[in-house]
Amino acid sequence: MARKENVSNLKTEKEGIIVLRELMDGFMVPTKEQRQSLYKLCGIDYRKYSRSVDGIQLLVSDFHKIKSQEDFLFIEVKTTKAKNVKTLPYGAFFGFTQNEEDLFKSKDNYRLCIVHTGLKEYYSMGYEEYLSLIQNKRVQYQINFRSESLDVEDLPELHKL
Repeated sequence: MARKENVSNLKTEKEGIIVLRELMDGFMVPTKEQRQSLYKLCGIDYRKYSRSVDGIQLLVSDFHKIKSQEDFLFIEVKTTKAKNVKTLPYGAFFGFTQNEEDLFKSKDNYRLCIVHTGLKEYYSMGYEEYLSLIQNKRVQYQINFRSESLDVEDLPELHKL
């Protein structure tokens, strides 16, 4: 079962994608096959980075006209509804995975797009601008425990406190 916060974040991300479809020329969410072809074109490991891009912005008239990575931008969508955010991107707070940041750092055609779903506005930026805007950054680990318990005999000796 998905956590309430995860479901809320997905709903907000979908709202952000709707805003981008309305406001950003050439924005689209590629199919799995389209995404795989773009990753191959750009030399990106699809299995590792499949969830590191939310959409693309076409810089050509049609998806089928993409011939190189200069023909489109990868778009990673981060959304906010925060009332204290009046002018994007200032004051935005969001989560970013290591894979997302690694791809952002390594690909010139990757953009971080902050979408304010309340204001119905967006702000798209490259890696250098992203670095210049960071006020503080912390690493947070996401942990998944196994779905089954192990027999006590299979566990390493427990340390006594």
